[in-house]
Amino acid sequence: MKGSTLYGKSTVSVDTEGECSLARPKKVREGDAVLTFEHIVEAAMAMADADGIAKLSMRRLATELDCGVMSLYHYIADKEALVEALVDQVANEVAVPPADLDWRQTAQHLARSTLDAQLQHPWVVPIWSTTWPGPHRFALVELLLETLADIGLPPDVADLGFHALSNHIQGFAQQQISFEQLAARAAITGARLEELLADDKYARVREHVEFHRAGHDTPDEFDFTLNLILDGLERSIET
Repeated sequence: MKGSTLYGKSTVSVDTEGECSLARPKKVREGDAVLTFEHIVEAAMAMADADGIAKLSMRRLATELDCGVMSLYHYIADKEALVEALVDQVANEVAVPPADLDWRQTAQHLARSTLDAQLQHPWVVPIWSTTWPGPHRFALVELLLETLADIGLPPDVADLGFHALSNHIQGFAQQQISFEQLAARAAITGARLEELLADDKYARVREHVEFHRAGHDTPDEFDFTLNLILDGLERSIET
C-alpha cells in the first residue's frame, strides 16, 4: 500500500535518542531504523488486532514505534485518518476474483473473501460501513457494481442486489462476532438460557436450540443465504 498525499509520502528515521527526524531514505544514516507510512499502518494494525480499535491512539502508536507522537502527524492527520487507512488495508486483503469467473462465481468469491478478511480483523466489522472508503474498498465496490450491471439487471434491481449482498456480508460478520462473544461467556449465558427454555411459552425456541445441540448437519449458513440472493437476482435478469 502506498501513502497518498493525505497521509504523506516521506519516511521517518529514528535517531539514537528515540525521536523521529524527517528524512528521505537516501539521507538516513547507516544503522538507523527507517519508518514509512506502511510501517506505521502495519504497527497500528497489529495493535488494533491485539487490543481493538478503541484502545488504539496516536500516543500509544508512537510509543510502539519508539518515536515522538508529533512526528506521526506528518504522515497521518489524526486518528480518524489512521482508522480510514486501516479499514482500507483490510479491504486490500480481500482476494480479487479471477477474471475467468462468471458473474455468480464472481459475486460468491467477493462475498466470501470480504467476510474472511473482516473476520481476520473483528474490530473492523462495526466500522466497515461507517468509515469513509479508501481506494481499495472503492475498488471492491466498483467491481461488485460492475458485475451486477453487466448481466442485464434492471438498474433498480441491481441497486437492491448490491445492498442485499453488502448487508448480508456485514450482518453475517457481526453475527459471527456476537456468537464468539457469547461463547466466551458460556457459563453465564448457559444458565440464563436454561431458565428461558424452562418456560413453556417458548416451545419453538427450545426446539430450535435442541436441534443445534443435537449436532445436526446444516448447510453453510453464509452460502445458503448468499445463494438465495443470487437466485433472486438471476430470475430478474432481463432477456
